[in-house]
Amino acid sequence: MAKKSRPRTKQREAARTLEKLQSARERLFALEAGGSPDRPLHVVSSAVVETQAESVPCPRCEGKHDVAEHVAVTLRGTRLREARLRCRQCGTTRSLWFRIGDALPN
Repeated sequence: MAKKSRPRTKQREAARTLEKLQSARERLFALEAGGSPDRPLHVVSSAVVETQAESVPCPRCEGKHDVAEHVAVTLRGTRLREARLRCRQCGTTRSLWFRIGDALPN
């Protein structure tokens, strides 16, 4: 005979499943280009950093980001730009990394 689940038990199971999914999305975000200083996104000017950063959706809830801060950072002799983001919907914070370089040839 199958065991009956109470509504609260189902809610907790659904919440745990959602949390696991959100954590997995966050880990994938860190592995993508721009997710860490080791894999920065390449841009031609610092003027486009904030616009590009705001266009990236939140990996946890698919919400929009606000740029809380945009700073120049030197790591291991390389100049990078760090856009510190905050999700409008869920409030999580994360960084998106950029390297400013020459325009790529066509």
